[in-house]
Amino acid sequence: MHSAGLLHKATALGAVFFLLSAEIPASAQDLVPHHATYVLSLAPDSKNSQITGAEGLLDFDLKNTCDGWATSIKLKVVMSLESGDSGSVETTQVTWESKDGSSYRYLIKNSGGGGREEQLRGEARIDAQGKGAVTADLPSRAEAALPEGTLFPLSHTRLVLKKAAEGENVVTAGYFDGSASTEAMQASALIGAGEKDWPGLTKKFPELAGKISYPVGLAYYLGEDNDGVPDQEQFFQLYENGVLGALNLTLGTIKIRAALSSLKLQPDPGC
Repeated sequence: MHSAGLLHKATALGAVFFLLSAEIPASAQDLVPHHATYVLSLAPDSKNSQITGAEGLLDFDLKNTCDGWATSIKLKVVMSLESGDSGSVETTQVTWESKDGSSYRYLIKNSGGGGREEQLRGEARIDAQGKGAVTADLPSRAEAALPEGTLFPLSHTRLVLKKAAEGENVVTAGYFDGSASTEAMQASALIGAGEKDWPGLTKKFPELAGKISYPVGLAYYLGEDNDGVPDQEQFFQLYENGVLGALNLTLGTIKIRAALSSLKLQPDPGC
């Protein structure tokens, strides 16, 4: 796979794993700042014949800054190719969102081998009437209006979990996270029934004992001419304290699994 192809995969992986930062609890008192590490592997049902294996790590940090929520993601995955070669993709992402959901900042760096890199940086705001705008300075200076009703990651998750608690299983909303530069997405969530002590963890975590978690499938659509085919898909197990127990994501014919391997809750900042 050539370097341009690897960069494309890095951009897509970055966009998908960035959405981890969105999946946090519906109310501030339920949010648990934490550091989690996930082991990455090629899913058994991946259908890309050129990629025979994948391994890597994802580090995820969620911090309470009192006036907002800060996230940091570091990802590296090495893909084994049918030709015998291998290629790595890396992404680092730093974001901040105000607790009222009106302000959002992001910096995303993706690389795909061969020295090729992509950076996205900007900030967005939503006013009291629900109208939003984004200003980016990387990869180039640009400004754009966001469709009315667009939600930032935390606000979107609040909506999803609110609907889940009400027993609804389908939620569709406008969504902006910066992974597609200044373009917003349409996010469609399919939510399963909640359960305590999900049996799919690779090992026991005391922090998750007795916690309710929900299976969630998310599909993301860019632009209006998508023919109903999502640009990104992911399926994950979301705990009520904000931890993701596992994540499966689809990038075209490539499927990657992320399994929780370590978890450390961060101290309360005493806001």
